[in-house]
This record gives sequence, structure tokens and C-alpha cells, in this order.
Amino acid sequence: MRIVVPVLVLVVALLTAGCGSKRSARPAESPRAAAVRVLDQIVHNHYTQAWGDLHSVDQGVAPLAEYVACETRSPVIARPLHVKVVAVNGESVGLGDGKFVESTAVDIRMAFAGSFSLVHTVHLVAEDGKWKWILPSWRFRDYKADRCPTDSGSSPPPSNA
Repeated sequence: MRIVVPVLVLVVALLTAGCGSKRSARPAESPRAAAVRVLDQIVHNHYTQAWGDLHSVDQGVAPLAEYVACETRSPVIARPLHVKVVAVNGESVGLGDGKFVESTAVDIRMAFAGSFSLVHTVHLVAEDGKWKWILPSWRFRDYKADRCPTDSGSSPPPSNA
């Protein structure tokens, strides 16, 4: 009996610790597919679906109704004609709350009419076994301050955004 109780306590502790790892478990979906899906949702102004794939920390400062209302104020009007993932890398990135996390940075080249193209990075973080994207820090700050990122007085995007 003396050996059984400590072993049982150890087994319960290990199982409990294992259950906690689900929060950051690597998703089955490829980060390439997840990033392209999120980009597609945003460029087609499907903000409700995009919010569903948003990291929980960001959802906390940009609740669904607020996020959709703010993003709808400045809808995307130039949709890319072609998208291509050009790089996938591990990268430490700051959540808007100041906490740094390991992310999967997916660089997507978007080609537009008129031979214009740009590369946009979507940062993905594993959460509850799914890829979740994160808001750029300047947008997070505006939502946290209860401002829409496109309103006057909001933080200007950095020159490399």
C-alpha cells in the first residue's frame, strides 16, 4: 500500500501534466494551408471567420462584434490575383499583451493587377491543437485602447507592416 499511493499520485500528476500540453499541441493542418486560409478570409472581408481563427489573447481585446465592425469600416478592395507561400520559419513574436511566444511565420507573396506584389507574414501560434493567427502589435494596441485601428488617432502601421 505504501508503494501504490505514491505511484498512483505520480501517474495522476503525469496524466494531468500531459493534458495541459494540448493547449500548444502542434496542429495537424499545415501552417501553409492555415496561413493562406486566414489571408483568404481577410482579403474577402470574411471577418467573422477570420476572428474564429484569431488567437484567444487577441480575441480578448477585440471581441467578435467589435472586430467585425472595425474591420468592416475599411474593407479590402484590392484582392490578390495570385498567392504563393514563399517561406515558413520559426520565429519568436510578441503578442500584444507583451508576452513573447514561438510562432510559425508564414511569408505569403501576393500578386495584384498592374504587376504589383508584396510579401505579407502571417504569424501562427498553436492553440488547442489548431493554428491561430495573431494581430500585429499596433492593431492590438488600438483594440486594447477601444479604438478601431483605422480610426483617426489610432497607431500608424509601421513602415514594414
